[in-house]
Amino acid sequence: MSRSKYGGVLLKAVFLIALAAPLLGFGAAFATRVGLIEWRLGYEQLTLIWGWRLAWVSAGAALATLLLSIGDVKRRGLYALVAVLAAGATLYLHMAHRQTQAAHPPVHEAASDWDEPLGFSRVIGSQRARAGAAPLATSHAAVCDQALVARTQVAPEVGEAALEAAGFTVVGTSPFRIEGTRDSFWFGFTHDAVLRIRPGRTDMRVSGREDRPDGGEACRLAGQISERLRAAE
Repeated sequence: MSRSKYGGVLLKAVFLIALAAPLLGFGAAFATRVGLIEWRLGYEQLTLIWGWRLAWVSAGAALATLLLSIGDVKRRGLYALVAVLAAGATLYLHMAHRQTQAAHPPVHEAASDWDEPLGFSRVIGSQRARAGAAPLATSHAAVCDQALVARTQVAPEVGEAALEAAGFTVVGTSPFRIEGTRDSFWFGFTHDAVLRIRPGRTDMRVSGREDRPDGGEACRLAGQISERLRAAE
């Protein structure tokens, strides 16, 4: 085999390795999202463990692709560009995710009232049970400064709009109680939300169905809901 052909084969080999981590990430997310595999496999094992390790391998392969392309940028430059962008973005996303997880408590719930914590209706409760959700916390799961009580009895339509603005689909409403669910884009992780409307006060609770640290997602969603509710004060 000539040196030129050998270089081309080597370039394609390291290029494919550079794409391994991005493809694993997309594949694991898609398979989890559509229910082909369980989230503990797709998210915890394939993504957080093996995907993190493979991301470094792919980053090294992307660098090798770049070096192999230096002598023939016109024909090989596209390989280098795609490899560096794909592997670099994948490694960056892994590092950003790990930093986000480390910056938040390892919980998946947020509420505005832990003295009288809200529960979910039988409808959502049965869905959570079928999904194998962990039991709801009965005391302060974590401090969430964004989950603030609204000092007003909001109208049901205001509560529905607050949930919908945070990306939830309303599944149950009454003059004193509103519930909704929300699925994340990538892995299809579900958060449930419930509002309790009383004279002079409206509380909320957001709880993830998957028993995993959510990187502050429940708190962020509770903050979005709280902001809309407090605007009605």
